[in-house]
Amino acid sequence: GALRNLSMKRDVSQKIGEEGALPYMISLLRSPDERIQEQAVTLLRNLSVNDANKVKIAQCGGLAPLIILLSSTVPRIQEQVAVAVRNLSMAEENETALVFEGALPPLAELLHHQDESIVEQALVTL
Repeated sequence: GALRNLSMKRDVSQKIGEEGALPYMISLLRSPDERIQEQAVTLLRNLSVNDANKVKIAQCGGLAPLIILLSSTVPRIQEQVAVAVRNLSMAEENETALVFEGALPPLAELLHHQDESIVEQALVTL
């Protein structure tokens, strides 16, 4: 939780990306523990606001596990992932990669979600 909170600060967010922490954060997305997944995806959501991190997250293999988590059964995770994917899609380099990695079907599925904020995030990303 502490790193997640610190990642909300612009200078810290950039430093996390520069210091090589992204692969470790991305690996936590694959944890079987949903609490760890939620912490990791929220951290990556915060980091994905930074333009340099948008590209680095994709380069470090972050797209595939995020796309998988779009289909999580935990709404909090789905919402955080949808925001992270939306942020990542703002980098031109990531647009094609997200389509190639299979982001469109799970995003389209989220359009039918009961939670309006999740639907909104999916819609904005699409």
